[in-house]
Amino acid sequence: MVLPNLLDKLAAYVPAPVAQAIYENPRLLTEPTAQRFDTAVLFSDISGFTHLSELLGESGATGSEELTYLINQYFSRMIETIQNYHGQVVKFSGDALTVIFPAKPTLAQAVHYAGECALAMQTAMTDFTNIQTSRGPASFSMKVAIGAGEILECSVGGALGRWEYLVAGDPLVQVATAEHQAQPGQIILSPQAWHVAASFFRGDIIPHSEGFVILVEATTPLDLPELPVLDWTRLSPDEQLLAEKALQCYVPGAVKVRLNEQSEWLAELRRMTIVFVGIGGFDYHAAHALERVQKFLQAVQEMVYSFEGALNKVAVDDKGTMLLLLFGAPLFPMKMMPPALWPVP
Repeated sequence: MVLPNLLDKLAAYVPAPVAQAIYENPRLLTEPTAQRFDTAVLFSDISGFTHLSELLGESGATGSEELTYLINQYFSRMIETIQNYHGQVVKFSGDALTVIFPAKPTLAQAVHYAGECALAMQTAMTDFTNIQTSRGPASFSMKVAIGAGEILECSVGGALGRWEYLVAGDPLVQVATAEHQAQPGQIILSPQAWHVAASFFRGDIIPHSEGFVILVEATTPLDLPELPVLDWTRLSPDEQLLAEKALQCYVPGAVKVRLNEQSEWLAELRRMTIVFVGIGGFDYHAAHALERVQKFLQAVQEMVYSFEGALNKVAVDDKGTMLLLLFGAPLFPMKMMPPALWPVP
């Protein structure tokens, strides 16, 4: 039997839609999967963390601990707010968040949830506008963008049993464009999001922006249903074991080792080489999109692992598909790698 707290720890490292799917149907993924559905997409980006990271990084281990504490405070507050409005965090990009609100039952309602969530997040930001640190005061601000439409959600890769969760589609392009229009403290809705949910909000159209709107306030009260809870103790022992194996497929190997051996480990400073790779040519609207993405991502995984690297992130925005590769991160245990993927001499 798997201890429920281990499942909770693993689920914390897994995109919320994946954890929910595994909870509802515990099974080990053996092939890539994909589905399309309508959703509202919320993207939030913070200003101020990069400067603070550089500042506290000069303090060594003490600075790392302080930065981790501040980041945890911020993300805990934002994630709690997002969950209250039934949002699902699907991607962390440094200090940015990508959140989906599936259209259940309608896309207009999903944008309503996303808009009110964004307003609540901006209200919560007042607690982070003046923070005292060991290196002096710090101030953070946030920009939020909201888009709407159909996305492709898929799990791809599978090399060494590691699956990558990917969301793509026009709403991701919308939020990237909207974020470029936003000023600190603002919430920007794409024309598509505003079109389906204008009756719920009051907003100001941005001049010469082709229909992007600054969200001012909500005009229609939002009635939120009860929050779903992932209670892993409700699963049978066999289901818990399957759920553990399924969740581990989305967790980096280095993290899994730390969870087993250093369960209270949070962060450390390391010298690393970071590689951003921009990929063009993927049409995520095409019928064969899953097949092409799967073939490419599996090849990337195998190549990166053979050079002792880690595929940290796969993201899609207005610039195309982006990969974030890390070299110098804690190594994937060699005993878990087949000889064909051992590091190149």
